[in-house]
Amino acid sequence: MSQIDTIKNMWRDGRSKAEIKEVTGLDRKTISKYINKEDFSKGPEVYAKDQRGSKLDPYKHIIDEYLEKQSEYFHKQRLTALRMHEILVTKHKAKELEHSYILVRKYMKSWRNQRRRNNGPGTLKLVWHPGEAQVDFGEADFIDTDGSYVRKKYFVMSFLHSNMAIYEILPGENGECVCQGLLDFFMFIGGVPYLIVFDNATGIAKRYANIVQQSELFTRFRLHHGFVAQFANVRSGWEKGNVENKVGTLRRNRLSPPLELAYPLQDFNRNVMIPESFAFRAEELHYEKGKTGTELFIQDRKALMALPAKPFHVARIDTMRTNGTGCFRMESGHTYVLGSGYANDAVLVSRGAWEISVYTRGGEFIRTFPRAYGDEPTTTYDIEAMLGASVNKPNAWMHSPVREKMEDGGFKHYLDAADNSSRRRGLYMLNECSDRFGFGVASVAANSLCRDGRIPTKEDLIVLCNRMVSFPLEASDNPTNVNLGVYDALLGKSGEVAL
Repeated sequence: MSQIDTIKNMWRDGRSKAEIKEVTGLDRKTISKYINKEDFSKGPEVYAKDQRGSKLDPYKHIIDEYLEKQSEYFHKQRLTALRMHEILVTKHKAKELEHSYILVRKYMKSWRNQRRRNNGPGTLKLVWHPGEAQVDFGEADFIDTDGSYVRKKYFVMSFLHSNMAIYEILPGENGECVCQGLLDFFMFIGGVPYLIVFDNATGIAKRYANIVQQSELFTRFRLHHGFVAQFANVRSGWEKGNVENKVGTLRRNRLSPPLELAYPLQDFNRNVMIPESFAFRAEELHYEKGKTGTELFIQDRKALMALPAKPFHVARIDTMRTNGTGCFRMESGHTYVLGSGYANDAVLVSRGAWEISVYTRGGEFIRTFPRAYGDEPTTTYDIEAMLGASVNKPNAWMHSPVREKMEDGGFKHYLDAADNSSRRRGLYMLNECSDRFGFGVASVAANSLCRDGRIPTKEDLIVLCNRMVSFPLEASDNPTNVNLGVYDALLGKSGEVAL
């Protein structure tokens, strides 16, 4: 256009075509064309694609047939343009298309665009009311206590009317985790949304074609709280676009750089993740409504249903059989060891999001384990039960899981070197204190008192365990500031000589 402008101005100034040619370097015919041109407007027809015939025309119906039929295929096996070009050239002998891959690619793209237009492209603008929410999982890296990066899943609930959101870390995406996350959110906001939109049935239900079959745990949870569950369609993330955006926004703005974790994670969720996420951008104006998230959430809160009087116990309970060593195995090969006292028995296993509690068939509580996740098999022991069994089988001490769990120290070394009779007495004493104070406290106390070739008496061990429980060592070596040296000296002189 700048050249045309130059031609017009020079002609208007009385310059000859020869002079214009010398300046612009253009042909005289081109110069004459633009001198005489009057219409410089441009309509859509100028931009419209050339509708002339193509050498692909005789084969377009073949391409159409393949593309229509591919809707019956697995969605990951759809035909690419490269494969379609190969089929035309080899199977349909279209040698003239041998170097026309671009034509095939353009036609297939045009065909798909046309079908999308015919089937309603894009998404509809939806209206959401107070008290309606969407939930979804995200994934991000966190900094563990040892400084390493660990990838964790986080669960997000987004309120569609106010655009407010809350999130927390969960150990997995199963039904127990979904229900536990929802319960934590309900307790924090003080109510229950009457409608919650979920991803396509992951974790809490199974989808069979267009039918969603909810799990028993989730059905009980939903009925207990009274909300309506709505499930998005497969590969239709736009149906819950609000929470999808929240998952990414929170990851980019709250989890970058990665947060440092604190344990237990349940407390970290309660004290850090949930309150900080709920306060995130709460005072910013809504992108359409001209009010802050805090102001709009007042309407969300009014629309919430009341929490039920009795809290829901989030757990799936199954009957499982133990093997000859008192073990039972769960998903992904995670093994839990109750000990030989429960060998070849049937137990009730209550699976929560964070813990697994085990009961006898009569309902008597046995033990709670931290729940293991991941694809790699793990083994979790009931150390107190294993210790109790070791009293009757002292000869197995050197290969016992209790020995593996116990830190190195004087008492452990004494048990390693003792004969079976002395080892049994030592294990019996350790077991009694472990029952009262826990294995961790009892083993640390025993190791600390076993020095100078002497092992403590049971009474001495009980005294130190009581002291450790009353005044935790990590808080202070002596939180009372009372001089305990005299008593420590007496403890060191008591006991029996190690064999």
